[in-house]
Amino acid sequence: MSINRQMTRIWINVTTSVNWNRPAVGIVRVERSLVEHLQKQLGEDRCRLCVWKDGRFVEWVPALAEVPPHVAQAVDTIVPRGPSFDIVRPFLVRAFEKFSQRAQNASELRVALPLSRIAPLHPAPGDFLISVGLDWNNLYTREYFGLGKKQGLRIITCCYDLIPVLFPQYCVGDVVQQFTEYFVELSWGSEAVLCISEQTRRDYTQLCQEVGAPNRRTLVIPLGDNLPSGHSALGEQVLSATETPYILFVSTIERRKNHEVLYRAYHILMRRGLSKGLPKIIFVGMPGWGVGDLLKDIELDPLTRGMIVQLNHVSDAELEYLYKHALFCVFPSLYEGWGLPVGEALAMGKAVIASGEGSLPEVGGDLVHYLPPWNAYEWADTIQEYVENPQRIRDAEQRVRAHYKPRQWSDTARTIHELIVDLEGTEVGSSFDLLPGYDLSTLCGLNCGPSIRTTGNAGLLLFGPHRALRQGHYTVHIDGSLMEGHRGAMSVAVASGEGKTIHFSQSYKLSSNDGTPISIDLSFPLQHNISDFEIKCTILESSALQIDRITVRPTLSSAKPISGDRVTSVAG
Repeated sequence: MSINRQMTRIWINVTTSVNWNRPAVGIVRVERSLVEHLQKQLGEDRCRLCVWKDGRFVEWVPALAEVPPHVAQAVDTIVPRGPSFDIVRPFLVRAFEKFSQRAQNASELRVALPLSRIAPLHPAPGDFLISVGLDWNNLYTREYFGLGKKQGLRIITCCYDLIPVLFPQYCVGDVVQQFTEYFVELSWGSEAVLCISEQTRRDYTQLCQEVGAPNRRTLVIPLGDNLPSGHSALGEQVLSATETPYILFVSTIERRKNHEVLYRAYHILMRRGLSKGLPKIIFVGMPGWGVGDLLKDIELDPLTRGMIVQLNHVSDAELEYLYKHALFCVFPSLYEGWGLPVGEALAMGKAVIASGEGSLPEVGGDLVHYLPPWNAYEWADTIQEYVENPQRIRDAEQRVRAHYKPRQWSDTARTIHELIVDLEGTEVGSSFDLLPGYDLSTLCGLNCGPSIRTTGNAGLLLFGPHRALRQGHYTVHIDGSLMEGHRGAMSVAVASGEGKTIHFSQSYKLSSNDGTPISIDLSFPLQHNISDFEIKCTILESSALQIDRITVRPTLSSAKPISGDRVTSVAG
């Protein structure tokens, strides 16, 4: 079956980035980096951006940095400024910039829009939708299954880690059920799931097996180590913090990241009388949940006062500066899906001490010094050893620079692009099974588990499922049963366009002498893509019939459609 590849677009859901108003960290950085490099590799025309708005995904066009006054005035005349119009304003700005002309009267703006050339403003059947943001905080994850099955979108999602399920004690509230349901929704709604490490893939696959979720295709993607370029000036807080030697820890300050072991290690070192030769330690990250007591301890502890510095809202340029000038970097996390700061530190050629939990060994290999995350005394001993033996740091840096190969975001994007190319070679949505009692509707029948059964009345027995189907040739196989000694008649139609376009219609005589199962086979061509494929079975004469399963399969274009009166075959 041919695929119209020219019409297939790749959409990236940027709902998280659009709503983020702080420096990009973690998942936000992943989303924005993929946008940048996928658009470079695929082109902005094929790789589009979208956001969830009013119950659907719509195209997102970033607002221009500078809008000419006459264009801004024209846009203000059509739609007022405000959150209700935050989606439409960038489209108007782009259209006016491209298609407007200043009239002789300076207060007029003439616009000629070539409507036939304006691209769709929302994903179409067969398009890919990639979502790698903070999806568990958004309701659209519950819509993925319907978007894939009924609208024909091909959903690719991302699993960063299963920490809320595996280690709920490190999270806010009782999150096990919430996140288990989220991962189940992710599995049912996705065609493929990106995993940021082999550890994450193992955790995700095991959860799916435990809860009975579908085993979707998974792909481990490498996260880029290269820091985003920044050219802003260094702030006074950063300059002040880096006047003397320091150790760097880049991470949101939360319980799982285990800042506490570093505080305790520093407390131990200060009790040993090492205050004069000990560098400061800088925490770069916003305070999160469950660290109030820790931060208060750091504030009040007279031994460590002034030795632990917190920096918030660090720019890209400042972060690069902090990495570059650190003595070495630390990362004592209790569990990670990946550990981006470890890779960034190695990419900057720095020596790294980290815990060996989760996926961190995947990031650093044998170039990182690993410690158990709970042992404050061992962390204190190792930090003291590094500080008192600078050659140890230089040797580690030399090994990193000689052997570490930084991962590029362009490679991450290329890996995802290769997945899409591979998936384009398969027809998803054109080969599927339907269980009438679950997937279809009825007007004159009864839902009996996965089946639909007649009630003795004529009428529309089943209809649906109203889902997308590509152009091509198909066969439909209907399995059911007729009670012994009963006769009747029914018609089967394949329709679209709200039931107005009929692609196939046939009547069948039903008879059974011994109650054995019946089956109906039909084939039909689709001359074009449709968005609401529908099977309609109508009872013409009263009969005791039950429909158990309907199978839809693509066939070769040379297959001949079944036509003419046909008596339903009776097995046996």
